[in-house]
Amino acid sequence: MDIQLTITKDLLREYFRHLFPLDAKGRYLIDRSSDLGKAICSFVRYTEVKPERDPQALQLLLPKTDSLKNAPNYHLYFSREDLLRINDLVEVFFHIDFDRFYLKGRKLGMMQKDIIESFIVSRKLTNLLQDNETLKKREYREGLRLLQLRCKTLINKAYYRHEKIELGMQNILVN
Repeated sequence: MDIQLTITKDLLREYFRHLFPLDAKGRYLIDRSSDLGKAICSFVRYTEVKPERDPQALQLLLPKTDSLKNAPNYHLYFSREDLLRINDLVEVFFHIDFDRFYLKGRKLGMMQKDIIESFIVSRKLTNLLQDNETLKKREYREGLRLLQLRCKTLINKAYYRHEKIELGMQNILVN
């Protein structure tokens, strides 16, 4: 059961290659044993009319499962909205995977550069070997966002304590 999937970002296309193996015909073998595989299968739609071929799209081979038991009788496709959702899901899986890998590396005392290079090599993201700045910038922005969040929390805590002290002093002076 073939279907085509357009993934818009090059990085995510490469990451998709890490997640799902290719068969002899160059199709990605989608497996329902993974969460992303289940999600992809859940977005499949049926049509009587054969969809147009997109030369940029990835070709997928879906598993034969109960959730797709009527699929062999129809042509399969993803709607435009479903493609956007799947792209978002692949990006979310990528970010979660990278964050977990990065945190494990930091716990082991590894340097940022070494962690990022290890992630790139282990996930076979060959296009990023020369330009790993994308992941470095992402990690920097995430760190900056967390720092701003902590700063805001501390400011709120200090404000709350200040107000409590001021009100406490007024209550003492009034009584």
